[in-house]
Amino acid sequence: MLRPDHLPDFTDPPLDEVVLGVQFAPVPGYASVHSMKVWDLFKAEFPRVQELPVLEPQFETFGGSGAQAGPRIQVGTLPVGSRLWFLSEDENHLVQFQPDRFITNWRRNPNIQPYPRFEGLATAFEANIRKLASHLDSEFNYQMTINQAEVAYINIIPVDSFSDVSAWFELWNGGTFEVEAVNTSFNEVIKGMDGKPFARLSHQVQSVFSANGKQRAFRLSLTFKGKPAGDDIKSAMAFLGTGRELIVTRFGEITTEEAQTKWGKVR
Repeated sequence: MLRPDHLPDFTDPPLDEVVLGVQFAPVPGYASVHSMKVWDLFKAEFPRVQELPVLEPQFETFGGSGAQAGPRIQVGTLPVGSRLWFLSEDENHLVQFQPDRFITNWRRNPNIQPYPRFEGLATAFEANIRKLASHLDSEFNYQMTINQAEVAYINIIPVDSFSDVSAWFELWNGGTFEVEAVNTSFNEVIKGMDGKPFARLSHQVQSVFSANGKQRAFRLSLTFKGKPAGDDIKSAMAFLGTGRELIVTRFGEITTEEAQTKWGKVR
């Protein structure tokens, strides 16, 4: 996978976390006892394990009285078992598995690492999900049927004052008053060549503080979610690539030239 030439690029972006994930029809017959074999698939690269509550099924819906105007969870039968985190030794990379989800995260912390780039993350994600799909086929005679996918970029932008929001974001017209906090979000419906919506891009800007309460920052989250054109891994990867392109494009459009210069804009 090659990086498209038209995308904005930075030598020191404020990127704090990247998430790639798919949701699929639950694996029939799966139980917690099977989790050790799943971990065995990834143990060499992800030797640490954490157990968390399962995520509920979630779908992006469009049109009619049931259209989703904001974040909404579609509640259904929860998958059996727990959600497992398999973490790398430095804990900057992790994969998450539950019987209807597979997710990978890259995090800048806890150990400061340079961003490995989307192309590397996507290549590793595809290799791992194909490994999982092969395992589920051989163990459960199950063909993975993907029904949703998502990619998210979370940025942390340190600032001296929340009143400086207009120096960082084009969405803000500025003002002479002191800003105590910022919390704004909006969604964008994404349509295909046929004019029908297939995904939603959510934008969120929040004012946050460091753990010790001394450092102010803006948290900019851009998340692309929806249903790939097909239910296979190839379609999901194409969807994630489209989402990444749109997220990076919007990042360049909603942040200021002044901010982008500080982040070492290359093009």
